[in-house]
Amino acid sequence: MGRKTTVLLVDDHPEFAMKIRDLLSPHFEIVGISHDGNSALDAVRELHPDVVVLDIEMPGPSGIEVARLIRSSLLPSKIVFLTTHSDADYVRCALQTGAQGYVFKSSLNRDLILALQEVIADRTFVSDSQSPRT
Repeated sequence: MGRKTTVLLVDDHPEFAMKIRDLLSPHFEIVGISHDGNSALDAVRELHPDVVVLDIEMPGPSGIEVARLIRSSLLPSKIVFLTTHSDADYVRCALQTGAQGYVFKSSLNRDLILALQEVIADRTFVSDSQSPRT
């Protein structure tokens, strides 16, 4: 069996970041957790994760800006946003940064693992805006 896909988690709420880690760790190798935009950029540059799971709103550069900086730096990490924002404008803006995934926090348990699998396979994943809230 090959190596696990490496993932960096970025969320400004430590308890929520731990929930994400617990959900993903059986399937992926969690290489780090950051709680703000600046430390996220440092971690991406240092750890070279396969995927960055990124919140939009956080201290320092926003997740949108972090994604733009990752892409402009030509870092190969794939980006999946995990956010409370379900408005189509946010989804469009996030995908325009070069992100390949967009998951609503309300759909975390149902969508996040699938989103990572799709993004790793070079496909785009966006949570269904009509999904039931959990």
